[in-house]
Amino acid sequence: MTLDLLSLAWTFLWLSFLAVGGGLAVIPEMQRQVVGRFGWVTAQQFVDGYTLSQLTPGPNMLIAVFVGYRAHGVLGAAVAGVAMFLPTSLLAAFVSRRWSLLRERPWAAAAERALAPVGIGLMAAGVYTLARSAIHDWATGGLAAAATALLWAFSLPPIVVVLAGGLIGWLANL
Repeated sequence: MTLDLLSLAWTFLWLSFLAVGGGLAVIPEMQRQVVGRFGWVTAQQFVDGYTLSQLTPGPNMLIAVFVGYRAHGVLGAAVAGVAMFLPTSLLAAFVSRRWSLLRERPWAAAAERALAPVGIGLMAAGVYTLARSAIHDWATGGLAAAATALLWAFSLPPIVVVLAGGLIGWLANL
């Protein structure tokens, strides 16, 4: 168990540093690690855990805490949460204090512009990974398309669309 807790900590530690474009950017690799490599959760549990983490207040990377809990209970949740959030929080605090001094330099502006498409691409990969695990027939595909259309066409809060989609899926036994 101790070795697996160390694997859990190490996995979420290095994954935290990959979240360049936000939490969604790391989802494909996280799923590959926690489902495919270590088997801490199933693909469906991963999607369900990500959905739950979207409904809770706070960062969407609370999926790490969910995975840790499924793997090793409360201790696993604490280990995964600390490994996912503490190192990058400290790094962000350190960099943000110095960024105002560096922001005006040409290389800093170029770095900011270069990271935008990287972040967008990583987030798109995260959406693709989640969709691949969650959409498994025409009904779930239609529900996902309807949710996307609603979010695109109207300025609805995403939580409303998620809850409505969950209710429809539950009522339709999806």
